[in-house]
Amino acid sequence: MTIPTREFGKTGEKVGSIGYGAMGLAAFYGEAAPQSTVDAIFDKCLADGVTHWDTADMYSPIGSTKLGYNEEQIGAYFKSHPDARKKVFLATKFVNRIKESGERFMDGSPEWCHQACNDSLRRLGVDQIDLYYAHRPDPQVDVTETVKAMKELKDQGKIRYIGVSEYNLEQLEAANKIAHIDAIQIEISPWTPEALTNGILDWSSRNGTALIAYSPLGRGFITGQYRSVDDFEQNDFRRFNPRFQGENFKKNLELVDDIKKIAEKKGATAGQIALAWLLQKSPIILPIPGTKKEKYLDENNKAAEIKLTDDEVAEIDGVINSFKVSGTRYAKEMMSVCAF
Repeated sequence: MTIPTREFGKTGEKVGSIGYGAMGLAAFYGEAAPQSTVDAIFDKCLADGVTHWDTADMYSPIGSTKLGYNEEQIGAYFKSHPDARKKVFLATKFVNRIKESGERFMDGSPEWCHQACNDSLRRLGVDQIDLYYAHRPDPQVDVTETVKAMKELKDQGKIRYIGVSEYNLEQLEAANKIAHIDAIQIEISPWTPEALTNGILDWSSRNGTALIAYSPLGRGFITGQYRSVDDFEQNDFRRFNPRFQGENFKKNLELVDDIKKIAEKKGATAGQIALAWLLQKSPIILPIPGTKKEKYLDENNKAAEIKLTDDEVAEIDGVINSFKVSGTRYAKEMMSVCAF
């Protein structure tokens, strides 16, 4: 199976219509995967035409005081598969940092932008990053200063495209005056559909900016695999995410069960329906689901072949619009640097 391609923004460049979010291989969802698993996942991605790979320097195991664990995993794959790099549209991010004490903080300064990019290039073992993101807006640094430094990196040939993550419309407008914003990455799924209606999708469409949907399966919740917080490993951050807490978890399962009913009529899984729905919302949307298991990667990729009728899309919209999700996307301190 080779999934269809989709244009990245208005660049003329084609990538697989479904990408791969590599965070879970190293961070936040339990133990980091061994390199053998990493290699098998990326082999499967290339076999299926999943060419858009997304990582970040902060994707390191919880408790680590070093950045770049996932970047090193990808770098090891490229080293052992020398022909792979030219097939991959590679994205990584900076801004988040870790003190020796383990405390995380943000740094959107021009100085750190340049240092972080050099560090990522070294860990990945590449000469150029295709898409480089500011992972979050640093409250202490004007977004225009951060993007000016990213433009310098582009002018130097270290990166090809400039992206931002979780910027609101005001921040997007300001950043775009400094350099064209080629991608905005933001959470979009059936339980986080706001970017489709709050102006971000419209802005992206007008501006020729790719809209990269992270956590398109609601951190795995929409798949229906998880029925209790006890289904997560002890060091899985979802145990502490508000939407997975107590009564919130039980309430949010109602949305999953409604989507599963639609999926069953289509002969698909709930996760596949969520991805197919998102792909049909706009040609500029590129979802990047992640998984450590080949069987779920295969399932996700097959969603690219599912075509929903207008009536089916309307039915899914009706379910989503009539449901009030319980709990915020992140804990309070993290929500302060999110777009909504």
